[in-house]
Amino acid sequence: MTNPICMERPYMYDFFKLNEGLFAAKFHHWKGQRKALNPAFNMKILESFVPIFCNATKNMLQRLDAIPAGETINIMEYLSRCTLEMTCATTFEFDVNDFPKVDELLDYMERFFYYGAKRMLKFQYHQDFIYRWTQDYREQTSVRKFLDAYGVQLYNDAHERYTKGLLTNDQTEDDNNEGFRKPQLFVNQIFTNTLRKFDREEIIHNIFTIVGAGTDTSATEVSYTLLQLAMYPGYQQKVYEEIMDIFPETEPHITPESLKRLQYTEMVLNECLRLYPVAPNLLRENTEDITLCGARIPKGSMFGISTYTIHRRKDIWGPDADRFDPERFSPKRSAGRHPFAFLTFSGGSRNCVGARYAMISMKIMLVHLLKRYRFKTKIREEDMRFRFEAVLRLDGGHLVQIEKRQ
Repeated sequence: MTNPICMERPYMYDFFKLNEGLFAAKFHHWKGQRKALNPAFNMKILESFVPIFCNATKNMLQRLDAIPAGETINIMEYLSRCTLEMTCATTFEFDVNDFPKVDELLDYMERFFYYGAKRMLKFQYHQDFIYRWTQDYREQTSVRKFLDAYGVQLYNDAHERYTKGLLTNDQTEDDNNEGFRKPQLFVNQIFTNTLRKFDREEIIHNIFTIVGAGTDTSATEVSYTLLQLAMYPGYQQKVYEEIMDIFPETEPHITPESLKRLQYTEMVLNECLRLYPVAPNLLRENTEDITLCGARIPKGSMFGISTYTIHRRKDIWGPDADRFDPERFSPKRSAGRHPFAFLTFSGGSRNCVGARYAMISMKIMLVHLLKRYRFKTKIREEDMRFRFEAVLRLDGGHLVQIEKRQ
């Protein structure tokens, strides 16, 4: 994970056709982009997004309020729309609710990653001359055509507003010099980057990466978290009590400082990330010969790292590694644990640049959702079946019932 000759993406990432962005770029290309984009994900900038995250979550609550009591819903559908609203607003200052085909867009985004992952798993599809004869190729091409048109539209609109000075670009800090008065849009960070000039294709591919990954991963993980809390009412009550202790008012006033106090909530999120890692597999390629455990591995070999398996190893996590237990992430039990025992956001320098963005947004969604609703489910852990795609999918969906709290 840390060896500089093992940082390359294998050829299979080319199946997503995002080679000019952080997700799939070759190492020499990725290194320059990552160095230039790291400042765009610093904590002050991420904390400037808190009002945007809160607003998107409140819009989701309005949609959930319309659901009849006791009705079973797939909570992932509501969370995906919420996280899409967050990523579009923080990336381009674009209100996705103005887009007439939001549900269609979410469907196309899911299918885009589905076809890329499916091709990875079917070795016979790895050869372009074979894949181009398949129905999957035709469907993936159709999906990509739709998303390309959407991405180009967003880029053109953002670039035009940027050149006219219409995008938010106020970098004034607040009176306490603790943060920005206005959100610092990602697209502005790219357009104004002094460390590296991004060309049009690089910007569009990074738009796909930020919006696609930011939408799917956070929504998926909060869905698993709510499902676990619905299965274990005692843990749900404990999270609720912590939230009420920090946010006793009816309408929570959420600040970066108050989010840091959600220690038990973060333990619950981490335990769900352990059991249900969004990216169940990580792939790397070595660019030079390497010796591993006494064996010589020639350059160009592919390494597969199963985060799902590592996160359930009994020699690391104990004999009850398959059981949901947030206390695993208490300071006492975390002390001395190997940093690569927990790889939800990957590890080493090629880790996930959006990890802190995800944690802030997930905490905000949980605060609002658990203050307002009690979650129940008929699903049991032993009944859960997964599909290993680009993200860890739950067969049948994250089915819950919500009950409004008094």
